[in-house]
Amino acid sequence: MFDWAAIVYFFFVGSVVGSFLNVVVARLPEGLSVVSPRSRCPRCQKQIAWYDNIPIVSWLLLGAKCRNCKLPVSPRYPLVELLMGCIGAVSFVQLGLTWQLLVWFPVAAILLAIVFLDIDHWWVPDVLTYPAMAWALAGAFLPGGIGWVAALLGLAPALFLWGLAWAFLKITKREGLGLGDVKLLALMGLVLGPMGAVTALFCAAIQGAVIGVIVIATGGHKAIPQPANDDGWVPHPRAIPFGPFLALGTYEVMLMPDVFADIPARIAAALLPLLQ
Repeated sequence: MFDWAAIVYFFFVGSVVGSFLNVVVARLPEGLSVVSPRSRCPRCQKQIAWYDNIPIVSWLLLGAKCRNCKLPVSPRYPLVELLMGCIGAVSFVQLGLTWQLLVWFPVAAILLAIVFLDIDHWWVPDVLTYPAMAWALAGAFLPGGIGWVAALLGLAPALFLWGLAWAFLKITKREGLGLGDVKLLALMGLVLGPMGAVTALFCAAIQGAVIGVIVIATGGHKAIPQPANDDGWVPHPRAIPFGPFLALGTYEVMLMPDVFADIPARIAAALLPLLQ
């Protein structure tokens, strides 16, 4: 039986964390502090009162507008809060009150921040991935953790991906995969272990390929200007970042293991008779 009070509580906690993630996504690319000053309207710069900063609820009650300047507030803000709230609730249902939940929840929050940073800026910041990797590695030693051997073996898919990216760069003289994605996969390996990371990478590749085909076929976002990164690299007009799909694969394997954990094995079992 589900403890519905606890589920609601973790949804609320997740939505509060999501509110903070909105600040991280907005301020981190600008090099600003994510803790000071308090939240402000990005249009009129007026400080947002606490009662106008209640996750999801305030946005609805204010009609998606700033109380001061009356200009629209992006639906991105309640979306991030809603997503993180759902992640919090599902994490509790799947993991319960365990050490694993304590390790996973901060990593899940960092993954969601990375999703939107990669969408907006093609950026998987080290300031998020490195602490998350250290946290996940420490969590491997806790009761119920995957263990240090599985955690270190979980780095193997990231090393393989780094090798592919290096070979692609040497052969084509073009960057096909950023090192940020490799570090993100390393984080996935420390959380999920080797097989979990491979499965998450497989799910990410399939889902990313489907979306990529749709983007190419429809013209997608080719009219949206793509900013250059610090090295002057400008993504292809119809390219899509891979980081969000890596995060999605991680969520799927971690929170819905009955559905996603054995996907590669099931596909291999289905293909095996065709190869005989």
